[in-house]
Amino acid sequence: MPNSVSQFDFIAQKYKIEWTDKQLLALWLLNQQYTKELLYGGAKGGGKSVLLCRYAWLYCDMIIKRFNIPPLKNPIPIGFMGRLQGVDFDDTTLESWKRFIPESVYTINAKNKEIIVNKRLKIHYGGLDNKKVVQKFNSFEIAFFCLDQAEEIEEDKLVELKLACRLTINGEALPYKYVYSANPRDCYLKEAFVNNKNKNGRVYLPALPSDNNYLPEDYVPRMEYVLRNRPVLLKAYRDGCWDVMAGADLVIQLSWIKRAYEMKFHKPVRKVITIDPARFGDDETVIYAMKNTDIMKAKIFGHQDEVHIAEEAETMAFSFLPSVIVVDVIGCGAGVASILRQHSQKWNWKCNIIEFNGAERQKSGVPECFYNRRAEATWLAGEMFGNSEIELTFVDEDLERELNAYKYKFNGDQLIIQPKAEMKLPKNLGKSPDHGDAYIMGLYALQFATEEHVTIHTFGRKAKKRSYMTA
Repeated sequence: MPNSVSQFDFIAQKYKIEWTDKQLLALWLLNQQYTKELLYGGAKGGGKSVLLCRYAWLYCDMIIKRFNIPPLKNPIPIGFMGRLQGVDFDDTTLESWKRFIPESVYTINAKNKEIIVNKRLKIHYGGLDNKKVVQKFNSFEIAFFCLDQAEEIEEDKLVELKLACRLTINGEALPYKYVYSANPRDCYLKEAFVNNKNKNGRVYLPALPSDNNYLPEDYVPRMEYVLRNRPVLLKAYRDGCWDVMAGADLVIQLSWIKRAYEMKFHKPVRKVITIDPARFGDDETVIYAMKNTDIMKAKIFGHQDEVHIAEEAETMAFSFLPSVIVVDVIGCGAGVASILRQHSQKWNWKCNIIEFNGAERQKSGVPECFYNRRAEATWLAGEMFGNSEIELTFVDEDLERELNAYKYKFNGDQLIIQPKAEMKLPKNLGKSPDHGDAYIMGLYALQFATEEHVTIHTFGRKAKKRSYMTA
């Protein structure tokens, strides 16, 4: 690597690159012989991913110049860049590479997951969740690796990567480097780097939002607002504190749920029915009739077809008279919503049928700070609980346990909720959060419900038998 700040300045001027002082210090530390492993970061907004990308590029530039490597038909594998999940790397770190590394110095072979630097060297990239990627470690030789969001990765997954760092060129060993970025979490990184600084070739360099003068002016205030009910996480992400308590990554704290049983409000009435149809044989279909944030009626049963689910929901609707029915449309829910939309045209009151698709992204109106609609709705529920805006008289142990099971993390600057497949694992919730999902959808749908200003009278359900047909 370049061995002085002036050499970094030369590269910066050539490619119009702007560095933070902490990024320059990180590059200097990595150039020192005693630094074998560097953990960079410890808070959000410190320029972690950018540092990893630029270091990988500069390492390649150094090797090319040191050995005078010409353009090659088969570029030499030199390093690896990755995250735990390959899709997260593609969505975040790889996008940082494209944004902050000059286009003229690389090409990307997406099919083979390779970044080709100056037609001479190549960097493998991907996720440690991909067996094909991990199997490569047994056969290829590299000189460095850079892992983004390394707090997500278990330490034993690094063994093969470290053993792969044995590349030589012209019989000469290279400076083998392991570089990590991370947000604070109780994991092996805390003990290895934070609690035992500068031992065994390991160096921890904290980088805080205050160290990054290229952030938007409102970045920290926005973070403080989003995490206002989570002081431990705020201290971690803003101040780089690694003393994170267990459970700090929960969206809804148990104490907030318990507090909701004691709350009493006098608000205009909004009525919603929320439906979470069972997707698989061991899931449950949950139908809640909600008056504001409270559950007034519940219907819970096993896996059934869309006709049966729609009939149960319609029966509840005729006795409850909601202004909104929200349906999870992933799976058979699309058919349920279609049936209810057809039949609602003949009801004696106005009811809006809303389709909830948790996978929707920004082009469907999801705010940029959330990974998808599911993250937006779940976080909204957490905010409502945290702000003491929830009143619950309905006590359901399954609902309580599930609401207290949602975990979150940040995928780049976007908040993401733990996938259902992970929640089903025995070490987590151990089942699908059907009750929790239905309730969270109901809270989300309240914003679309109509306030009741007068008493609504029903004329009863028509006796004529209906035929349930999908559109």
